[in-house]
Amino acid sequence: MSSIWTRRSLKVFFLVSFGLPWIGWTINAFGHTEPPLRTILFYLGDFMAVGGLVATWVAGGGVALRGLLRRLVRGGGAVWWLYALLLPLAWSLGARVVYGLAHGTMTALDVSGLAAFVSTPALLAWTTGPIGEEAGWRGYLLPRLLTRHSPLVATLVLGLLWDVWHVPLYVHSVFSSGTGAFHFTVGVLCYTAMMTVLFFRTRGSVLLAMIFHWSVNVAPGVADRMLPVAPHAGAGGVLSGYQTGASVVAALAVMALAGWRTLGARADFEPARDLADEFIAADRLAT
Repeated sequence: MSSIWTRRSLKVFFLVSFGLPWIGWTINAFGHTEPPLRTILFYLGDFMAVGGLVATWVAGGGVALRGLLRRLVRGGGAVWWLYALLLPLAWSLGARVVYGLAHGTMTALDVSGLAAFVSTPALLAWTTGPIGEEAGWRGYLLPRLLTRHSPLVATLVLGLLWDVWHVPLYVHSVFSSGTGAFHFTVGVLCYTAMMTVLFFRTRGSVLLAMIFHWSVNVAPGVADRMLPVAPHAGAGGVLSGYQTGASVVAALAVMALAGWRTLGARADFEPARDLADEFIAADRLAT
């Protein structure tokens, strides 16, 4: 697994998936761009998925690319569909429940708030992280990391890269303070761990990874509709801490119930070998 073919695909992946988004986001962050250019530069983030597809083809040609395309439409059992769609909402609601009880601001649950899942902002959210990233993160990079590392190490590496990748996009918001950067980083690492478990339990489904990613992005807004937080000074910052804590609890629960053996397995753990077959076969042909 140390062929020049493998190294070349990694170079292509980082050049396309990191280089183009970082260029666009840096211009937006420090330039004076206006729409529509600002929007175009923002959507350069979708080259994460493009980079994943191109790097997969570079790594193994049509064999590897067809394998990735199959995983883009592969689902899983009903439990894992519910996991992908509703788990982020569960911990977002949990954070608001704990916050409301702790601050005496508990409000009534409004189930009609679930309609926010099909609101225009929620539907537009598909065009960024879910469709625009997952062919790169879980489509190309995670299987590649699993050919060299245990699932736990692969999860940590991917999570940190996912976190750093966002820095130019959020340099003036979440990464403008140590507290914001801490909450974002912890959250991303938790999401990555839960998505690695989902990845293994669904034989590498990128489709369900996209659904989980989308739900992570929109669930806080849906939870706000279902269980509004009574406004008071500093509520937003305090609530973000509860949200982070809830994601940590969710990640620990997933690892305890379904994922400890998965994340703690050796690199030659059977599902890892299965998912890496498309790369291993291609690398052997290339050398």
